[in-house]
Amino acid sequence: MARILIVDEEPDMRLAMRNVLELRGHEIFEAGDGDSALEIAGENRPDLVLLDMRLPGMDGVEVLAGLKYIDKSVPVVMLMGCGHSQSAADVLKLGASEYLQKPFENAQLAATVKRLAESPQARADGEKQLDFTEKSGIPPAGRRINLRYFLAASLALVLAGAAVYRQVLGSSAGYYREYSVAAANISALAWADGKLFAGDRLTQTVYRYAAEKDGLRLVETYPLGKIQIGGIAVAGDTLYVADPLRKTIDARRLAPALPLIKSFPASGNVRALFYDGEYLWTCDSEGNAALRRPGSELTPSVSFRLQEKPDQIFKDGNYLWTAVSSAGKIYRHKLDNSFTPDGVFTLKTARPGFPLSAFAWREGRLWLARDGLGVIAEAGSGELVKE
Repeated sequence: MARILIVDEEPDMRLAMRNVLELRGHEIFEAGDGDSALEIAGENRPDLVLLDMRLPGMDGVEVLAGLKYIDKSVPVVMLMGCGHSQSAADVLKLGASEYLQKPFENAQLAATVKRLAESPQARADGEKQLDFTEKSGIPPAGRRINLRYFLAASLALVLAGAAVYRQVLGSSAGYYREYSVAAANISALAWADGKLFAGDRLTQTVYRYAAEKDGLRLVETYPLGKIQIGGIAVAGDTLYVADPLRKTIDARRLAPALPLIKSFPASGNVRALFYDGEYLWTCDSEGNAALRRPGSELTPSVSFRLQEKPDQIFKDGNYLWTAVSSAGKIYRHKLDNSFTPDGVFTLKTARPGFPLSAFAWREGRLWLARDGLGVIAEAGSGELVKE
């Protein structure tokens, strides 16, 4: 996978892009200004740079020139908002490989990175825009529009109908069904009292669904404002939301608008939560996990470390389950004093370009979400393929 430098003044924007790209296995560096960007580029030699036009101090054009001085072959994608004096054609003439107009879609970002950073030809000649459309003479702007329509058409086929499903008759383990939902960038799932809560990290919203015979029905929508949803858990009438950007765990009352009860500081970037009926399980980006009692100050009662550094966590009656989205792997641990690893699994149903982003178990069924795909899947245990 590629080493990618994200240069943007807005921390929220950097985090949103980081989440999309880390899910796909890329190594990410960040800079909030031009000076930092050039320093990082000189020390780490990224395979691709995502560069915002509007930066404090040096603007994007000046930083682009500095990047090309350090490594003239590095592909640079300019991120352009409204009101920039330079046109898309200007930045391409100045050495950018491509540009993206804000706001852009996750799939559009992922496709651009895949084409530029993962192609040996693109790395060998960063100043030349290599694409099948070169032969047809389609200009860069037209090429990007065609890609957008291609992705939209592909997604429409996937989501055709209220629910797209595949079921293996006579085998509960082989059951698989997909339900279209409102959220397309789900980072957390949690079941409580027959309701499924889904947190969308880009819309910064929690959605509550009711499970019905024909699928999932949206019951309520809770916009949270500037909250990066890393994990959610429901304990009684309280919804806990982990925000890895602010390094907090918020307790919110399950009521209209989800009023904040209290915000608890976390020692790390907590991005996984689960409530087992007694303890709130938490895990940060370094794999530091803890059991905390809701209703208290969330002081850890038990602490331990998970070597796989998961971004998702779930405990059923028999095992502790964790997942690493970027690798597409689900890990099973015994519920002993050491949480001994007991198996590593991948998913049977492939969705290329849409990596696993959230999961939960309920009554022997596995519920899955994939980044950029507006569906939630319900599957039997046969969906897990042991390595």
